[in-house]
Amino acid sequence: MQTPAVPTWIVQTKLMPPRPAATVIPRPRLTAIVRRGMTGYRLTLISAPAGYGKTTLLATLLYSPSPPLPFAWLTVDEGDNDPALFIAYLLAALARLNPACGTLTRSALSNSRLADSKPSVIAGLLINDITETIPAPFALVLDDLHLITEPGIHALLSYLVEHLPSQMHLVVATRNDPPLPLARLRARGQLLEIRLHDLRFDDDETAAFLNETLNLNLTDADLMTIASRTEGWPVGLRLVADSLGCAADAQQRTDLIARLNRGDRYVFDYLADEVLNRQDDEIRDFLLKTSILPELTAPLCDAVTGRDDAHRALAYLDRRNLFVVAVNDERTAFRYHDLFTAFLRHQLEKESPAQVADLHRRA
Repeated sequence: MQTPAVPTWIVQTKLMPPRPAATVIPRPRLTAIVRRGMTGYRLTLISAPAGYGKTTLLATLLYSPSPPLPFAWLTVDEGDNDPALFIAYLLAALARLNPACGTLTRSALSNSRLADSKPSVIAGLLINDITETIPAPFALVLDDLHLITEPGIHALLSYLVEHLPSQMHLVVATRNDPPLPLARLRARGQLLEIRLHDLRFDDDETAAFLNETLNLNLTDADLMTIASRTEGWPVGLRLVADSLGCAADAQQRTDLIARLNRGDRYVFDYLADEVLNRQDDEIRDFLLKTSILPELTAPLCDAVTGRDDAHRALAYLDRRNLFVVAVNDERTAFRYHDLFTAFLRHQLEKESPAQVADLHRRA
């Protein structure tokens, strides 16, 4: 049987990891965890907010001289919420390991009756395809999976992960946990999780990045201030470093660092584009109004916002990894990431200056 060609409209750059920048610092602690996940677990989940280096971590490992496994890669975008398009891209990614992979699935889906089959039927075809054409161990990497909101695709992936061929490992990088059977996999010891606290830069990594890689020659005091304000947020460090690189001298850099509690233009632009502007009006309003609070609890948030369902909003922010940090084990009290707080307060003053005094009065 002739192997069908990958459709010419498939965007090939979605099927390969982006090349890491020259300024990426080695993170052997993390690459060792991912390597262990790929070789010993069914699913590796990397879940953290925007800018925590999820894609960079995977790309650094997979482009290394000794990647743990051959891999198929798919960078997901919002357009992939069409199930037919998602399946086409999934098959194109797998075809890079063996061009014959996908023959069975495409042939079956060309039948009009099967094309509208339940997600489990399509996933079953895909599993059989993989079993027949890719017998050696490999990993399928799905990057930016948070952009998928289509329930049919989630159902297909859930069935796939529950019936994963033994030679296959799934890696998911996402800003929030996908609706996959994570609790079941966790209970079976088949899930390896890498989360925000794992991805934060520690003090040594911060110093190495700013002083050794970028040659900023910052003092220990300046490094401590930056580490405290960014809380190890990798893209925050990158953006702060860009601002510092524009400083004329060491004193100007120190002055810029001292003003970090009032924010940084590059950081604020990133948070506006990647976080705040992606929220619906209700959550956006909740974020801005509650930014005045040093600690977020449901009663306090209800008082400030005038609503009676803040517990649901807080659970949503926590579930979506929207720069909230739990401050108790029960996850009933939170705070915003330091730079996110500064950004939200700046945005509140900019958009609704007349509201600020009233919000403080309510609090």
